[in-house]
Amino acid sequence: MKPKRTDPQPPRPFLRFFRWFCHPDYMEDIEGDLRERFEKRLKHSSVGRAKWEFVKDVIKLLKPGLIRPVTLHYPTICSGMFKNYLKVAYRIFNREKLYGFINVSGLTMGFACCLMIFLFIRDELRYDDFHQDGDRIYRVASAYMRQGKWEPYSSNSWRTGELIQANFGEIEQLVRIRDSEEIFSYGDKHIYEKRVATVDENFFEIFSFPLIRGSREEALKGPNKVVISSSTAAKYFGKDEPIGKVFDVRDGAFQLEVSGVMEDMPPNSHFHFDFLISGETLRQMAPPQLFTHVGWDSQYLYIKTAPGTDPETIASRFPDFINQNLDPFNSGNFKLFLQPLRSIHLHSDNGLEIEPNGSMHQVYIFSIIAVFILVIACVNYMNLTSSRSLRRAREVGMRKVLGAKRADLVGQFLSESFVITFLAICIAFVLTFLLLPEFNRFAGKEISRSVLFSAKVLYILLGALIVLGFFSGTYPSLVLSSFKPLNSMKGEASGKPLVLFRKGLVIFQFIIAIGLIASSAIVFKQWEFLKSKELGVNKEMLLSVPLQTMDRNQLDAFKHELASNAAVIKTGTANMKMPGWISNSTTYVAEDVEADEEEGKSMKIIRVDFDFLDVVEAEILQGRNFSKDFPSDPTSSIVLNEAAVAQLGWNDPLGKWMELNGQRFSVVGLVRDFHFESLHREIPPTIFILSSDWLNWVYARIDGQNVPATLAHIESVYSKFVTNREFSYSFMEEDIERQYVAEEKFTQIFTIFTFLAIVIACMGTFGLISFTTSRKSKEIGIRKVLGASVGSVTFLLIREYIILLLIASLVACPVAYYFISSWIENFIYRTTIGPWPFVLATMAAVLIAIATSGFRSLKAALANPVVSLRNE
Repeated sequence: MKPKRTDPQPPRPFLRFFRWFCHPDYMEDIEGDLRERFEKRLKHSSVGRAKWEFVKDVIKLLKPGLIRPVTLHYPTICSGMFKNYLKVAYRIFNREKLYGFINVSGLTMGFACCLMIFLFIRDELRYDDFHQDGDRIYRVASAYMRQGKWEPYSSNSWRTGELIQANFGEIEQLVRIRDSEEIFSYGDKHIYEKRVATVDENFFEIFSFPLIRGSREEALKGPNKVVISSSTAAKYFGKDEPIGKVFDVRDGAFQLEVSGVMEDMPPNSHFHFDFLISGETLRQMAPPQLFTHVGWDSQYLYIKTAPGTDPETIASRFPDFINQNLDPFNSGNFKLFLQPLRSIHLHSDNGLEIEPNGSMHQVYIFSIIAVFILVIACVNYMNLTSSRSLRRAREVGMRKVLGAKRADLVGQFLSESFVITFLAICIAFVLTFLLLPEFNRFAGKEISRSVLFSAKVLYILLGALIVLGFFSGTYPSLVLSSFKPLNSMKGEASGKPLVLFRKGLVIFQFIIAIGLIASSAIVFKQWEFLKSKELGVNKEMLLSVPLQTMDRNQLDAFKHELASNAAVIKTGTANMKMPGWISNSTTYVAEDVEADEEEGKSMKIIRVDFDFLDVVEAEILQGRNFSKDFPSDPTSSIVLNEAAVAQLGWNDPLGKWMELNGQRFSVVGLVRDFHFESLHREIPPTIFILSSDWLNWVYARIDGQNVPATLAHIESVYSKFVTNREFSYSFMEEDIERQYVAEEKFTQIFTIFTFLAIVIACMGTFGLISFTTSRKSKEIGIRKVLGASVGSVTFLLIREYIILLLIASLVACPVAYYFISSWIENFIYRTTIGPWPFVLATMAAVLIAIATSGFRSLKAALANPVVSLRNE
């Protein structure tokens, strides 16, 4: 008995495939090389990885010079016969222009949509893949235990980074990134820049952003150094040499010398900066507590592990590391975790992300839509081709009588399928090339047209041609070639199997169409829900202005001067922007609440002035708002929201005390829950506390009568108190809309591709009804002669499709409900689904089907019966 081999072997199916296509003269040598490379990879990587690389090597060998020569066994597949196939295909297309147009245009739209979706998905999946050793780079994120749940953040503290570097030998490099905003001054240019970061000197040793000028090792060493992007260099210095130029920041308090110029960070990076300030500079610009306090989460930590390091080994040591080094935190209320660099964009939804990320759910959904669109286009082709088969029965019979074999007929009809598929792919490619800039603008992408000419895209198009050409043409070719010669010559070819198959395809097509319509309606409904949901405050005519470097001692004077204009109704201040992320939280001790009951729990804390709750028009349910009539309010009073009272379990919160950081406060008011953060997050238990420090935002409610004049007044007052910053503002309504840009883009793209899928399905329905009316022209003529009305004839023609559509609806609605309910569960605040989207989707599909087929049916019903019966 032959002993069984236990050592890993190359994948057999692809080894056999290689032996099948490879030229015999080269097969033995190339196979030896393939096996040798496979064995080498086994020593340095996993078995799965080695097998995957073997598969790629085999596919790369599909080159003209290495493919085995084709032996022509049958005269029917010689070049002359192939030319005949093409000629017949051209004649069929020319003779039946309507069906040819529907087939080509349907496949073209399907391919173009799929190609654009593929480019979108490809761009999403390639985020951060340009970094060398990117598979060894991770972000160290954190999470806090709050309200019994882990609340993840992307940021960490400076001190945490130092301690990690000192305690983990498996980490080869660690870099800290702190994003900020500054005014950069050079000459007469004073520009407020938002894409600014302070980074460690080894930034370019971890990340592979190309440096155009300067040294990667020295550019960020030492204080007062800054590396700028090439577009920034052109903006400030034009064609002058940027190296050595000096920026003034913070009113000349600090000078930054340009020590390097990097290429603009590519679009598929999860962060983008135009200024990289050396880390040593931060020690001069930031307060000392930033470098010593483990709770000051203002940095993003990235590590590069040593080769061969298992990240799980590092992650498993984090709990002990936290308990030993990060007092007052412990592994029960704080944790660290690693996020692979290349997965951040699609898989991270932490608080305090550097930039908004994408979503893997959207990638899956768009992939499914692409498949559905392509399937609908192929179903159209199969339906129309098989429905017209009876017209070609005599042609098939004649060819068989003249000696054609079934394989010859299959080859002919497949060649027609490949011709149409090839033509559709070519047109779709050109269409995608022309529409790509508009698609980029619409989807918020920067996909280059050159990507269309990449080897991967061209290989995919070639594969699509082979697979879809074969898939679309197989059934029609097999059916057509199966007709018996005698019956075919009499025009009596059996069409019953074709009719059943065609009905099945129509039902399948309608299932997809109804499912997409219903899903699109619910997606749109959810987006509208997010935009219009009552937030608990009055968002109309409420604007926010960052106070930035304003002297807080002048805050009352600033607010008083703003209110001197009657158009400014109210003003108030807070330490955070609304809507935004509430980053501050606190533990507490509370009256009548056992300490063990509140273990692991905390509350958000927002610092406000006396007027904030009044200016946003939050509703006080019990007690009162902060008031200057009560001198003790700034030091001993707090206001809670409903979520906070619910967490504490109090029935009547007024007069109860809470101890925050060792200081006791009394609850003077209960405010109705309102959304300070976006609707992506649940309203947290929140404490409002008076403060005169850290009030970074002023909120003003204006009357809206003359908005430009009111804004001019606010800007003029602002410029008196803040001389070193540009005036900026935003209306809350606009801020809320910006929070849901991702959902808006998703809804728009989903709706457009759904619409295109429906258009493709309608084209197929139109083609089928056109064929049906032409085939039943004599029947229609007889019915009209016997007294049938136009309405009854029209209904007769479209009745079959309405019945098929209703059958499809019975299948589509529960399937769509299952998938769309899974999607909508990802939202904390969501609309109700209900039956109406599915009822409306069915009604819309019926109306679309009637509109599509009704014109052709009505035209047939109105035709003169004499014309259709004159040959009888």
